[in-house]
Amino acid sequence: MLTRAFLLLAASLLPILRSHGEDVIPISDMRAAYLYNFVVFTEWPDNGRDTLNICLLPGQATLVNVRLLASKQINGRTLRIIEPMQRDTDECQLLYIGKATDSGTRQMLTRLAGSPVLIVGEGSQSQAMIQMNVENKRLSFNVDLVQSRRANLTISSKLLRLAKTVRKEDDGT
Repeated sequence: MLTRAFLLLAASLLPILRSHGEDVIPISDMRAAYLYNFVVFTEWPDNGRDTLNICLLPGQATLVNVRLLASKQINGRTLRIIEPMQRDTDECQLLYIGKATDSGTRQMLTRLAGSPVLIVGEGSQSQAMIQMNVENKRLSFNVDLVQSRRANLTISSKLLRLAKTVRKEDDGT
């Protein structure tokens, strides 16, 4: 199922890539595909909303090809991309923080601890539940199940099988 979902999204990218004459999928397109699949294979507590919101911090929208995500449907819910104003993340189900490490981001992440928001970062975001890494023009990801459980989120075993590493137990960090 996971492989099928990745393939479906990749297939939807082909016309765009061919029109630009590119042989390699741009990293911003790969990020969009990964974020989409992170949403597909994560369960949140029921919030009664008919949308799933992927939030991007101001200035992060250029890192993700948001056109590929706009208005997609996941389990009958519409996927929306938003930039929360003044880091107000109440509407977010997934928060992509990229490589942001400023004090405002750190404070926001501390405030979100235990909230049902899937935090996705890049590099060494210690509070991210899913950590994406770019290696040799390819994306890989690590999953922190300890933090996702604290947030009352369930990440599918199908996604976990594709992770480079999975942190399953609290090691005191």
